[in-house]
Amino acid sequence: MRALSLAVDFAVRLGATLGLARARARIAVVQYAILAGVCAYLALQLSKIGWSQIASSFPESPLFYLIFALRYFLLPLFEVATYSIVLRRPMGRHFPAFVRKRVYNVAVMGYSGEAFFTLWARRSLKLTTEEVLLAVKDNNIVSAFVSNAATALLVAGLYFAGRLGVALEAMPEAALLFTYAFVAPAIFALGVALFRDRLLSAAPDVVAKLVVVNVARLLLALTLHALLYWAALPAAPMETWLVFCALHLSLSRVPFAPALDILFLTAALHFSSLVAAPAAAVAGMLAAETGLAQLLNVALFAATAHLAAPLRRPRPSAPDTALPIGADGRRR
Repeated sequence: MRALSLAVDFAVRLGATLGLARARARIAVVQYAILAGVCAYLALQLSKIGWSQIASSFPESPLFYLIFALRYFLLPLFEVATYSIVLRRPMGRHFPAFVRKRVYNVAVMGYSGEAFFTLWARRSLKLTTEEVLLAVKDNNIVSAFVSNAATALLVAGLYFAGRLGVALEAMPEAALLFTYAFVAPAIFALGVALFRDRLLSAAPDVVAKLVVVNVARLLLALTLHALLYWAALPAAPMETWLVFCALHLSLSRVPFAPALDILFLTAALHFSSLVAAPAAAVAGMLAAETGLAQLLNVALFAATAHLAAPLRRPRPSAPDTALPIGADGRRR
């Protein structure tokens, strides 16, 4: 009977595992199909503007590329700080792991970076699964709380300032996205604020530090994002670039969105009419940003590949089966 019970239990577990694998495979197929459709639509939009015009309209200001580099590495730098707080150990020397985590989340799929980080931390930091999952959970909830609150506030601010209405005239389809980007983040932020004691495992002083660091990160990220576009096209007012920032934040709130940079470029092209510059100049700026991001993603993903490889464990030495040697030097 026990053998039968074990066999049934094994079959149930195997079925659940295979079912989960099939579900993940289907989700991946849908995501790649969406990404393929987005890329095809993007190619069509860029073709209408003209590939040669876009290539000749890349930003010439060195400041654009300096700000781009700062903005690219901003999240990994701040995550070093937040995980140092929540894990109560210095994490600076593990910066490459946070870079790889960023590449997973932005270039592959949202939250895939957390899956990598959990496996890496268990192996490299000698932490238990529970310790890693609690750290990831607390850090993600606080980060999401700050990001969602900022998204809702930015969308509301642009709406009351009249800038969002102008953007929706250029792209009416974005009304649903911006509505979602206000309602869903506001509900999420309110829920975290009300039930923080049940959701968070970290001590209140740790949570307070995480909030401060994430607020600083988000303010700096928004500033750098707006300055990035201003460096390329300084004639446009800063309020216009904040609309682009709001679009990027809104898209980042969509769960499991594939290839956020490409998705943002496709949507942002519709806002080129808001800028007092030729469409090719706006497209060139956005294409330069996305192209550089993809090149860095590929290069850094390859450079940090060793972090995803399992550690090699030394093979146990073979037991000595030889007979013991006696006092007379003979085998017993």
